[in-house]
Amino acid sequence: MKKGYAVILLDVQDRDRYVEYAKRATEIENRHGGRPVVVGDATEVVEGEWPAERTVILEFPSIEHVRAWYNDPDYQDILPLRHGAASSRILLVEGFLDDHN
Repeated sequence: MKKGYAVILLDVQDRDRYVEYAKRATEIENRHGGRPVVVGDATEVVEGEWPAERTVILEFPSIEHVRAWYNDPDYQDILPLRHGAASSRILLVEGFLDDHN
């Protein structure tokens, strides 16, 4: 099965509010088998422009798990926290290789 990923680009304006969002979001990610692969503020752009100060990549067992996480009513309930704390862009991506490669 191919893994699924959520690529999240963030510019955080309210750190305290974002920390509250992240704490609650992590609990929901865990329920759907998600785990952070990248959480970083330090980036080195070597080509083009990168449109965010923070990059987060979450890995899930499949793209279906990613969709279930994002559409989870509990996650939808906390979206106003993130929207109030940061500007963001999210991309859901199906992985190229399955677990056996």
